[in-house]
Amino acid sequence: MNKFDKKLLIPIAVVIILLLGLFVYVSLSRTKTKKIETVKPILINEYANSPATVSYMVDGQINGNESHRAIKITISKDSRLIEVLSGYQYTPINTEAYNNTVEAYEPFLASLQVAGFAKKRANSIASSAGACPLGNRYYFESIDIPSMPDRLWSSTCSTSGLFASGGRQGTFAGNLNTIQQLFQKQIPDYATITKNVKL
Repeated sequence: MNKFDKKLLIPIAVVIILLLGLFVYVSLSRTKTKKIETVKPILINEYANSPATVSYMVDGQINGNESHRAIKITISKDSRLIEVLSGYQYTPINTEAYNNTVEAYEPFLASLQVAGFAKKRANSIASSAGACPLGNRYYFESIDIPSMPDRLWSSTCSTSGLFASGGRQGTFAGNLNTIQQLFQKQIPDYATITKNVKL
């Protein structure tokens, strides 16, 4: 190498080092910006001391209006309500109400969240009309909880033949068994109230 090449090599190396440093700095600052922009997921138990209510309903198989039954449980910070409903107008034929507290409602809501109460399945049939006619349909509703779906549904029928993915029909993607039990355990006399209900 001649003297001219050696003198040129040092400035080129300095420029390369500066460019690498600038690249690393820009990359790190973009990563920090993305972390700041991350939206905190909604925690539904934060609504325990609000007018928020959640409900679960199991709707029996499609049959005659006089034979059709459904069971609905609605929970709020002040009350726990179970209704046995008759016909497709869902007329209450048996109702029991119990008191509730914010202290009891908060862990219930947190448990629902962990079990996927607000988890929505993509690419599913939005309407339950006509779905699972010989089985049960399940409805999950929330009122006054922002950023949550108002209503999701599932059923005892599988999606085979409807979707390649299999699984249950409906928009609900949470743990059906766990959520069903969580609601039922809110009602002390659940077994007694529902023992003669033919869904």
